[in-house]
This record gives sequence, C-alpha cells and structure tokens, in this order.
Amino acid sequence: MNFAESYYKRYSVAPKIFNGNPRSDTGIIVVIPCYDDEFIFTTLQSLDSADRPPCSVEVIVVVNSAEDTDVAVVEKNRRIYASLCEKKGSYLNFALLPYIIEGVPHKIAGVGNARKVGMDEAVWRFSAIENPRGVIVSLDADCLVAEDYFTEIYSRFYCAKDHPNACTLQFRHNFDEKLYSGQEIDACRRYEMYLRYFRLAQKVAGIPQCLHTIGSCLAVTPETYARMGGMARRQAGEDFYFLQKLALQSKVASVDKPIVFPSPSVSERVPFGTGRSVKKIIETGSCKVYNFGLFLLLKEFYSAFPSLYDGDSTIPREIIEFVGEQKFKSLVDECRKNTSDRKSFVKRMFAKFDVFFMIRFLNGFDEQSDFAPVEVEIVVSELLDYYGVTSVKNLYEDILELDVSISN
Repeated sequence: MNFAESYYKRYSVAPKIFNGNPRSDTGIIVVIPCYDDEFIFTTLQSLDSADRPPCSVEVIVVVNSAEDTDVAVVEKNRRIYASLCEKKGSYLNFALLPYIIEGVPHKIAGVGNARKVGMDEAVWRFSAIENPRGVIVSLDADCLVAEDYFTEIYSRFYCAKDHPNACTLQFRHNFDEKLYSGQEIDACRRYEMYLRYFRLAQKVAGIPQCLHTIGSCLAVTPETYARMGGMARRQAGEDFYFLQKLALQSKVASVDKPIVFPSPSVSERVPFGTGRSVKKIIETGSCKVYNFGLFLLLKEFYSAFPSLYDGDSTIPREIIEFVGEQKFKSLVDECRKNTSDRKSFVKRMFAKFDVFFMIRFLNGFDEQSDFAPVEVEIVVSELLDYYGVTSVKNLYEDILELDVSISN
C-alpha cells in the first residue's frame, strides 16, 4: 500500500490541486501560507538566492482568505496570486506552485487551514513519485532564509545517521532597521528571549522533548506527516499541537544553526504569536513571563516519578493543590496499575502530566501569587545563572547562543 493511501481514506484531505507529477528527484517541498502579504515575493527571492541542494525543490504558496475577509484584502490576495502565477518560471532554485482559496468558512479559516492544504498537497506529490522520505518544510510569507537553508535541511534529513522523521529549524528574527521600526525590533528581541527561555526552562524542568513550536521553522517527512493525521485546521497554534502530538510518538530532531529569519512586525492576523506579542509589548512596555521558580517546582515533580513507582516520594505542595489530592492519587494509581516496570510507569506519568498540563499549571499563577510573572530579563538572568553562563555580550545574545548549543 502506498504510504499516503490510509491518510487519504481516514482524514479530511483536500483534493489533489496540481496536474502533473513532480520531477522524480524532488526531495524538498516548501509550503508557505500567504494572507495579505506582499513580502512573499521577498521571501521567494530569499529562497532563490540560497544554495541549491542535491535534489529538486518545489515551493507551494497557498494564498488564502475567509468568507468574512474584507473585500480589499480579497482583492489584494488576487493581485498577489496573479503576480505569483506570472513569476512561476522565473526562479532557478525551485518550481513555484501558487494556489488560491477563497471564502473559507470562518470556523476553519486561517493559517492552520492554509498550511494544511499546502502540506496535504505535498503528500500527494511525494506519493506520486513514491518518496515517503521526502521533506515537507513549513515556512511563512514574511520570512527570509539563510544561504545554506536548503543544504542544511537536505543534509539533516538525507545525510545524518539518525535519519530523522521531523526537525525543528533554529531561527533568529530579522532585525533589519531598514524594514522595521526600532520599537518593533526592541519588543521582538524581548519576545524572542522569552521563546528561548521557555524552551530551555522546560529542559530544566525535565520535559522529555523541548521544542520551538514555530510554524515557519519545522520540517517533516510526508510518511510521518500522514501517520500523524496531518496538520490541524486551527486559526493559530497548529504548529504547536502538531509538534506536541508528534513528540509523543517520535523523536523530533533539530537543525541547530539559525537558518530562518521571521519578521518582528506588529500583526493581528492570528490570535497569538509574534505579531500580537510584539504589539502588546510595545503598548504596555512590559514583557512579563512565567516565573523561573515554577520550572524548578516542575523539575522537583518530574524528578520524583521513578520513586513514585514504589510509592515513596514527596511531591511539591503546589502541584498537589493544583491537581487535587484525590485526583492526583487516582492518576498515580492508574499509571502504576497499567504498567509492569518503573520505566513504563515513568513514561505513562509523563503522558498524563505532559506539556499541556505544564502550561495549565504555569497559567495558574497570577500577579498575586508567590510565583507571579516577572519581566523577561529577570528570568533570563536566572536561567543563565542556572546553566552557569557568565554573560559576555548581552542577555539576548547570551540566551541565543545557549539555545543554539542545546538540541531538542
């Protein structure tokens, strides 16, 4: 059976979009959702300026709008799509495949649906040339890429001994002062510090796989994408849910040098993410984030799992109060009853108290609590101290270097 057949049968998959098959040596397909964003042409030029990998490349751009999208945006999207069609044969590094969808029902409209449409099409195309180990790369329409973008991705998937099924791609926001305001750059620098702090603090806590979940910074084989049921149709956060689901089933590797440079600009296109966060930081002058002490509590909690198997462990009071004493005891008993050894017990406990539990727990502490949110600079300093990093540059550069040095 073709690797994609069960995916087509079991899940809601868009019909095949493009006629004709890819070149037989196609090894990378980049998928880019595009909504009201003329920067897409700069993104494509950046891709075309990158070093060519030892395989053919396709780039699918999904221009999209909803049933309630403003008429002016719909018209702009159509102009962007028409220009993309005109430029189809003008790129040397890749074959450009533009597609436009309009009038998407409000319930499913957004970047998640557009990303899914493009990635589903990539599955169709890799299936046509019987390449289950090809690479589907997710990118956004406001990004630049490094010169070695394609060659790094190719090397990681096709040449590495571990043959990963999925990778996150390291990033650094584009702080070009000719393109973005000083306010946007300063605010986004603080937001990026938070993203790196959040991943590394999870590492401190003991979360098994600590991932950057950024839509423009992930790559996956079509076989794995299909096995996971594809991307969710969400207005935002589709990347987070897909990667967390994947991390439960498979090791997610990483490309550990920055090869993607997302935009730092203010935006309200999605309910959360960089654009919204930058806007809020500019408006408030504040970037308060999760207290580092909470991750140390989680570290104490997760570290107790092995001894919990024998019923001999002390759990932080804050965890017990959050979960509820009886419910916690019931969950532990259930895990113990359904496992035969300590290793499987610990694995089952991590499945019960996963990243989603961690986020609910972190969100349970407000300004009036003992673990109130604090400014990002404070927790980054605490994190660097924890890792024994002596600052030699500035907090932004220090945490960037630390994050790049520590893989998923």
